[in-house]
Amino acid sequence: MERPVSTSDLLTAWREATRAAELAERLAAVATAIADQADKNALASEEIAALAEQAGEAAERASQSARRAATQAQELARSSRDNRLSDANTNTVAAREVESVARDRYHRAEQEARSKT
Repeated sequence: MERPVSTSDLLTAWREATRAAELAERLAAVATAIADQADKNALASEEIAALAEQAGEAAERASQSARRAATQAQELARSSRDNRLSDANTNTVAAREVESVARDRYHRAEQEARSKT
């Protein structure tokens, strides 16, 4: 035979149910806070991903710009080098012509000096 349920048993059951309900409420509050934090983290992660994508695009543009600048600098250096070489050659030819004229004048002057003696 089953023992009849006493008020003491009911009181104990009620207290245990109350504690279980309070624990469930605390767990639900913690779960809600964790879910809210997870939403915030997900939003922050999305923002970080968008910023990273923008930074990648900016880096790509900077890389292309640097490549264009390097190509232009290389072309300018070649052009400048060619101009300097051309100027150097022109100056060398002119100096040799002046030297040739000076040598010829010297030899004529020497010949004239010898012929007078």
